Amino acid sequence: MKKTVLILISIACVASATQLFDRCAACHGKNGERHSQNLTKSIAGMNAKDVTTILQEYRAGKRDTYGLGSMMQGQAKRLSDADIKELSEHVASLPPVVEVATKPKLTKDMTTEEIFARCAICHGQKGEKKSLGVSRPIAGMSAVEVVKDLKEYKTGTRDTYGQGAMMKGQATKLSEDQMNAVAILIEALPPVKTQEQKNAEERARKITQEEIDYNNFMEEYFRTSKDPNETFEAAKKRYQEHKKILKEQNEQNINSN
Repeated sequence: MKKTVLILISIACVASATQLFDRCAACHGKNGERHSQNLTKSIAGMNAKDVTTILQEYRAGKRDTYGLGSMMQGQAKRLSDADIKELSEHVASLPPVVEVATKPKLTKDMTTEEIFARCAICHGQKGEKKSLGVSRPIAGMSAVEVVKDLKEYKTGTRDTYGQGAMMKGQATKLSEDQMNAVAILIEALPPVKTQEQKNAEERARKITQEEIDYNNFMEEYFRTSKDPNETFEAAKKRYQEHKKILKEQNEQNINSN
């Protein structure tokens, strides 16, 4: 019995650590194998004590490796000491990846595509993702809105979805010209339709088809009517009867299949 309880406690801890690491995985990869922002080394298999020290320093605002201090502080400040301990042990348990960290590029030398490549780590290659699973997709946003958001993040006056510190770390590196350029690129991306928009379009298609059917019926009805005094109201009544017959036929077909 005691052994069973210990096993259950162990499983619960692992699940908790995995859930905590989900946020890290957005930039570092599911197995800690990625170069965050194309800059850092992979974190998989790092010494647990080192991870603890690094997270505590980021949380306290005392670390700014690769210029990611603000972004990492935005994530680390959410973590308790117990969370950091669980995360550190989880990272240490991941299979190490032998990789060399990419040398940071100077922002002034980066093309618009290279700038967006850093955005894409969280937002997706086509701006289709919800960053950290919470933000709306940025694809198709107006350039004016993108620039406005970036400027507010840069000055620290915006904290949408609690990502202010993380976004400030990115926006502070961009000049106004670069913001404008990447905003134009984002505006040109195909917008991602929400389920609500898809449902609305489907309803619109059905309404349009019904209107077509109605107009076709009315045209045919009056063209073939032998009563010169046939009224519009009478024709509408015939249309409703026509719809009822079609519905019954469809139900019969479904039942027979």
